[in-house]
Amino acid sequence: MTDAASQDPGLRDWEPEIRQYAGDPAAYLAVQAARDYAVLGLRQVGDSQVDVEVMSVGLAAPEGPTVAMTGCYDSQSTQLVKADSGEVVPPGTPPRYVWDITVIQYLSEPGEPWLVSTLEPRTDQPC
Repeated sequence: MTDAASQDPGLRDWEPEIRQYAGDPAAYLAVQAARDYAVLGLRQVGDSQVDVEVMSVGLAAPEGPTVAMTGCYDSQSTQLVKADSGEVVPPGTPPRYVWDITVIQYLSEPGEPWLVSTLEPRTDQPC
């Protein structure tokens, strides 16, 4: 969903769709990134590629059942471009770096969804 929002950030308010897959703070950050892209006249080209490995599962975690993952994000799978000209904005990150990801089951929500709650880029950690 974040790829779709980043690829066409000015199309609509992406918050309702992002919140189907993410909880805060990850949802807030994804929504804000799409809004920032729209304001700055930027958009993403390409789809994110992340290789994910489960690091731990905590079914009795206080905040709800939790899965912690580490992902290797290939920043070369996407490009940031100026929406009006297609001019590529130079990347500010290394080609491949670690993301720490947490997914929590929200037991108090209808359907008890599993939502991404954190996406922490670790640009100082290559993978």
